[in-house]
Parts: sequence; structure tokens; C-alpha cells
Amino acid sequence: MFFRFGSAVFLVVVMSLIGIAIEKQNLDLRREISRQHYRMDVLREEHARLRLRSQRLAAIERLFETVDVSGGDGLTAPNTPRPDRARGQRRLPTLFWQRPLTDPRIENRR
Repeated sequence: MFFRFGSAVFLVVVMSLIGIAIEKQNLDLRREISRQHYRMDVLREEHARLRLRSQRLAAIERLFETVDVSGGDGLTAPNTPRPDRARGQRRLPTLFWQRPLTDPRIENRR
């Protein structure tokens, strides 16, 4: 009789310990996912900040080109051909933005 009771208590304790271990692993994984989402948000903000900075720098470059082409009066039309494009040269490709930043969380839900 005592053997049955002891084995039943032992079985309940082992099941509880296994449940606690699984729950702990689950919480660790959730914590890691939260950390990754935070890093993704920080990187998205950094990307937006750098994109804005590059666009501002490109705008300054265009302003200098306008002043150079017009001879300093600043009254030329925005569609005035630039001298570097007339010679077939291209600007740096880092300033061309093709598509917005994608969010893997949204893509995984589809």
C-alpha cells in the first residue's frame, strides 16, 4: 500500500517538474522573440533615420548642381538637365530607393 502511494506521489512530482521545465523553456523563447522584435524596431528606426539623412544629402547635392548649372542665380527650373547625366554618368545607387522596408512579422501572417 505504501509502495503505491509513494510511486503515485513520485509520478506527480516528476510530471510537475517536467511541466515547470517546459514552461521555463517557453518563457525563455518568448523573451528571445521579444528581444528580436525590439531589435527589429530599433533597426527600422535607424533605417528610416539614415534614409532621411541620405535624402537630405541628395537634396543638398541637387541644390549645388542647380547653383552650378544656373550660374548662381538659383532660378532654373527643376527639370533642367544636369551636366553629369548629359555625359552618361550615373549617381550613386545608394540614393535610389526601390521599395519600402518589409516587416517579416507581417509576411509570416499571410
